[in-house]
Amino acid sequence: MESSRPSKTKQKKQMEELQNIGKALVELPKDVLKKLDLPDYLRDEVLEAKNIPQNGAKRRQLQFIGKIMRKIEVDPIREQLEQLKQPSAQEVKLLHATESWREKMIKNDESYKEFIDIYQTADSTKLKELISSCRGPATSSSKSSYRSLFRVISRYIEEKKD
Repeated sequence: MESSRPSKTKQKKQMEELQNIGKALVELPKDVLKKLDLPDYLRDEVLEAKNIPQNGAKRRQLQFIGKIMRKIEVDPIREQLEQLKQPSAQEVKLLHATESWREKMIKNDESYKEFIDIYQTADSTKLKELISSCRGPATSSSKSSYRSLFRVISRYIEEKKD
């Protein structure tokens, strides 16, 4: 005699999965959460959970969010969360361009001049200072300059894009 309802173990796993999705929603920043396509009552409960400092109360709120999610279609929410985890193609392109410029400018001065010609708002003295401190043996200050140079280049590339 077979039962048409899932086993208790399967039900428990499904509830845990819904609670984990709810927990992922609670961990999102409020501005990102507001951009997601969620039912209003679910968004309200997630925002409420963000304001609960106690672990026991927060756990119960997550259970309640899981219970709410049993009544709605979860796949679109899961897909939205997955999209948030993946960097956009534009972000990846920006990172690659920044990395490429940094490596080229450290290797030769012609690339530095080319960068200044393309990104005319760039602070040439600061760039030259960072580039020269990146050259030579690796020290803690050169590693810091290496990261700073990346941030500066990235900022100029983003400004030009906008």
